[in-house]
Amino acid sequence: MAKLDLKLNGKVAVVTLDQDDNRLNLDLCLSLLATLDEIEKETDALTLVIKSGHAGVWSNGFDIDWINARLAEGDKETVTRFLAKDIELRRRLLTYPLLTIAAINGHVFGGGAVLSCCFDFRFMLSQRGYFCIPAVDRGYPIVPGTAALLKQVMPMYMVEDIIFSGRRFTGKEAAASGIITSTYNEDEFIDKIMAFAVSCSKGRWIVGEMKKVYHLGVLKQLATDMEHIEPGAVRV
Repeated sequence: MAKLDLKLNGKVAVVTLDQDDNRLNLDLCLSLLATLDEIEKETDALTLVIKSGHAGVWSNGFDIDWINARLAEGDKETVTRFLAKDIELRRRLLTYPLLTIAAINGHVFGGGAVLSCCFDFRFMLSQRGYFCIPAVDRGYPIVPGTAALLKQVMPMYMVEDIIFSGRRFTGKEAAASGIITSTYNEDEFIDKIMAFAVSCSKGRWIVGEMKKVYHLGVLKQLATDMEHIEPGAVRV
């Protein structure tokens, strides 16, 4: 299991993803879940920031090469376990007792874009990076939990555009729609986000309780998705 870079800046926990283009596979999901546990149990952080060590990519979504290699070996069990852990990661973030910030300093695609929607706040660069869920072009149906999540964090016209056209949105377009909190230039990106992270620190108990209520509908759908995972069948 990969060890993610974790640094504490006062009450802000900063995690850096640095696994090539941060494609989601079983190893990365397990690493993220373990890091979330570590922050909650072993630190007094109140805000979480996750950024990428890759200059052009926050996450390129599901690791399709890894998935196809497992399926070619007849190992549907590992792929199914990954899909379950991906849903578990989404549920964990949606109920995490710290305010969470996705510092999207590059492209965010597919399952990575869906994962970013599980954060409380999302920031993107103003001059680089696309937000896109190309499931319709890749032939991967979305699960009900994904549909419910997208409907919660973005206006319906954008949900329909993303689901049925797979269109790429720039950071500025995503910010105009409301899915992105704000965009910043590269030279101020991390400083602005860290200042925001410090300013919005809140108590863990109340944040966790608020999230359970706010995300109740999505959490119910994700629980149903977990019960209906098909062995080796990829769903976003």
